[in-house]
Amino acid sequence: MQGKTLLATTESAADRVIVVSLMKSGTHLVQELMVALGYGIYGQSRIPAEIRPVFDAETRRDITGAVLGAAEAERLAAGDPAAYDKAVAKAWDAYGWSWQLRFGLPLVNRYGMAKVNEELVERAVRRTAATGFADTPAGVCWVLPELDIKKLDGAFLTEWTQQGEPRIVFMYRDPRDVVLSMVNFLSGKTAQGYGNFSEFQVFNRILTSKASLEEKLEYALTDPSFPGAGDFERSLWLLNHPNVCKVSFEELVGAKGGGSDEMQQQAVARVCEFLGFDSSHPDLGGNLFRRDSFSFFKGQIGSWRESFTPRLEPLVESRLAEVINRYGYK
Repeated sequence: MQGKTLLATTESAADRVIVVSLMKSGTHLVQELMVALGYGIYGQSRIPAEIRPVFDAETRRDITGAVLGAAEAERLAAGDPAAYDKAVAKAWDAYGWSWQLRFGLPLVNRYGMAKVNEELVERAVRRTAATGFADTPAGVCWVLPELDIKKLDGAFLTEWTQQGEPRIVFMYRDPRDVVLSMVNFLSGKTAQGYGNFSEFQVFNRILTSKASLEEKLEYALTDPSFPGAGDFERSLWLLNHPNVCKVSFEELVGAKGGGSDEMQQQAVARVCEFLGFDSSHPDLGGNLFRRDSFSFFKGQIGSWRESFTPRLEPLVESRLAEVINRYGYK
């Protein structure tokens, strides 16, 4: 399948990218970079219409055919344009859900069994189960909040290992800032709410019942089911794999978020080179930090220092010390 034209200056530019950005690690930063490179974005978070993939006529038929069959796709393409547009949108939605299932994402927990069992999604799963990721539309960056290797479709792992595609970028952040950011997010402090995952409603109610930030943080550090708990441990394979491009929030956020523009430029260049783009392209890092992005609150490096009280230090040591060390934070 073919998709939108990328900002490539080399023949080796990646047609397809997977970004694994742990929840509350500054996903908007790497997402903005992918948009600047010309990718359309597919993901679970609220993706604005202007950065979603735009497909050409051939790709639209391919997507519809992959889900409904080639004959049905041709029939729809030859009919009413408005009806065809709706069919393509529904087919792409189902196609995306089928790949989310193959990625092992906990969709039933987040959206309910009814969504996963929709007829069109089930059809997409059946019809595309034997296809590879190389058959997905080009020009798309798939943004995922996790990628648990024990839940991944083995055929995808084999394809990636043997072909080196798709290229995978892994983004993370200081675990202490992640916990603080998640607490603020689920407490409803962000302008656009706390998202549409079903479990978030439960934790919002728990957190808003706590009187102080210290109590909220204490709870977040002690409940193993709290959103994000265990994500760093489950992602160690990404951190250690030589064919994964690693980038941190602290590198990519730039001076506006308490980092440095020089470090940001270096991080942008590293990601660009990994994906096969000209790393010297101007202004790629200039607009990554956006206060209007979904779930944005403060977006600063080291905010945890102002919020983690001495009473929380033993909990931080027992729960986070290992991942703090493994991910290079001291």
